[in-house]
Amino acid sequence: MSKVLSGLASMAILIAAPAFADQADHRQLGPHVHGQGTLDIAIEGNKIEMELVSPGMDIVGFEHIASTDEQKAAVEKAKAKLADVLAVFKLPAAANCKAETANVENRKETHKPGEKDDDDDDKPGAPQHSEFHATYTITCEAPERVTGLETVYFSNFAGAQLLNVNVTTPKGQTQAQMTRDKPTLDLTGVM
Repeated sequence: MSKVLSGLASMAILIAAPAFADQADHRQLGPHVHGQGTLDIAIEGNKIEMELVSPGMDIVGFEHIASTDEQKAAVEKAKAKLADVLAVFKLPAAANCKAETANVENRKETHKPGEKDDDDDDKPGAPQHSEFHATYTITCEAPERVTGLETVYFSNFAGAQLLNVNVTTPKGQTQAQMTRDKPTLDLTGVM
């Protein structure tokens, strides 16, 4: 099992290396599209690691850094909702999963010179948007029973329309999408 963990860790480092090279005090992303977030899931043994990244517009209805008391309260409310990972992303009860850690942040996103997103307000190098970034660690007593994932993410957050999902397990990698119309993910056979 440690060889598999080592292999998954090496793969994650190789995939993340370009992003870390560009990282300074904030995360720099390519163009983002409102309504679309990313959910990365890594399953190894009885552990599930998840990372969610979503534009602020999708979560709180605005994408600038919160400045008013009302906006700050909306961000804190959203962070609290996202922190309850097993309420937002429901795993089969038979897997008997428990959340170990949850870390939710609201971050600035800046554009590199020449980058565009789906807005017309780009000013390269200046903070343009905020995004929500959440990481989770979950432990399951019966990981073989993790046959699916259901989410209330779309009903909790009005601007969310699509999650691009990347799943990595010892059996390989797969990609899928979860949407308002299809808020479920079939994980049969990935364990």
